Amino acid sequence: MMHSFMVMMAIYTVRGVIGLANYYMAFEYFFVFPSSRWKKAKGICVGIYFLINYLYRPMINYGPRVFHYVIWMLYLVRIVPFLWAKYGYKKTYLAIVLFYGNIIDCIAQNIHVLFTGNIFDETYKAMNVDFSVMITEVLVFCILFVLIILKRVNFIKVYFTKLTIIEYMLLFGLDMSFAILEASIFKSSLATSYIKKVCIVTYIFLMALIIHAIMVRNQNTSMNAMIGNLKEPMKQIKDSYIEMNEKNTELRRFRHDVKNLLITLRSLVSEGKNTQAVEYIDKMQGAVEKSNVKLFDTGNFIADALLESKFKVAVQNNISMTVTGNIPANRIEDVSLVILISNLLDNAIEAAKLVDGERKIDIQSILKKSVWILSVKNSCVQDVVIRENRIDTTKDNKEVHGFGLSNIERVTKDYSGKLQLSCKDKVFTARTTIMLTA
Repeated sequence: MMHSFMVMMAIYTVRGVIGLANYYMAFEYFFVFPSSRWKKAKGICVGIYFLINYLYRPMINYGPRVFHYVIWMLYLVRIVPFLWAKYGYKKTYLAIVLFYGNIIDCIAQNIHVLFTGNIFDETYKAMNVDFSVMITEVLVFCILFVLIILKRVNFIKVYFTKLTIIEYMLLFGLDMSFAILEASIFKSSLATSYIKKVCIVTYIFLMALIIHAIMVRNQNTSMNAMIGNLKEPMKQIKDSYIEMNEKNTELRRFRHDVKNLLITLRSLVSEGKNTQAVEYIDKMQGAVEKSNVKLFDTGNFIADALLESKFKVAVQNNISMTVTGNIPANRIEDVSLVILISNLLDNAIEAAKLVDGERKIDIQSILKKSVWILSVKNSCVQDVVIRENRIDTTKDNKEVHGFGLSNIERVTKDYSGKLQLSCKDKVFTARTTIMLTA
């Protein structure tokens, strides 16, 4: 009895740790959900997760039958409180957990039939089933770990889609229905080995279709989200480009007329009309200043246009904005550049305009061979508490604000870089490090 209990606890310890690690890796690296700072509630939720994890098999095998369905339902959603504590309350997490948890169980069912069903005698009831699920979770862990490494070296970029609750539940129902049918066939004494293998191959094709549907939807969702985030910055860039083009046209006209202007000026001076000559020079200077093409010259046209548009917003809010350094003209995708700069400056402007005193934004770009460091400092109302590189937003719409930060982090991670947040003496600093591609 004691031996059975120890084996059971060992299997569920591995499953508990690996299962928690899998959800953590999925949400941190493959979903785009803003993570909140660490709170005691997260530790409590982890404790609840492991408590339910350890109680599940003993209660199912040896506990009162009245508790079977209760512990089973709690077991299915045991990770959800942790996700709510760490990533914010969303009903979608419940559907995500049910969907992906069911996929793990269904894959484990096939592994059990193919490989683990007759490896050894069961030390306790359903041990081979638990062992199959443990093997499946370990395989998922290995796959996620490899994908993270490949993402860090920019070899492959994979993200999980965020479907609606209805879509998750439809896929959950489809997968669960086939799994129940498959289990009935596996248990039937009339089912031959050939029929069982056909069922397994059919399930592999079903999983391929589900994954393909998610990946196609993931591309569409990612593209729609990207278009939504880029719509305003690209409009600003377009407006700045049109304005700079008009200024450039004015400057070309001015240069074309310089010869005639100088003749007129010489005539005024020779006739002793110095007052008129000075007034004429002032007008010429005003025309030159008016036709100044660019406010910023960082070496990247798109960045210059975007900085100019943000500068105008800053001026409207009585915020002084300075830019120093160069921005890479290549080795970083234009879309990534726009997402990075627009989100950083939008957050900085929004924070600075709430300040009653001096409002400042200082942008410093440091370009060294294959490393680009972009630092944005802005004055803020009060020091912001930052833990684990996370801040508590004061916006009503927390999801939008968090999505901006998650976009910045996503860009930095895509280039094997990082985002560092700090705040001291009412000056907030967002510092991004980008490893430029060859």
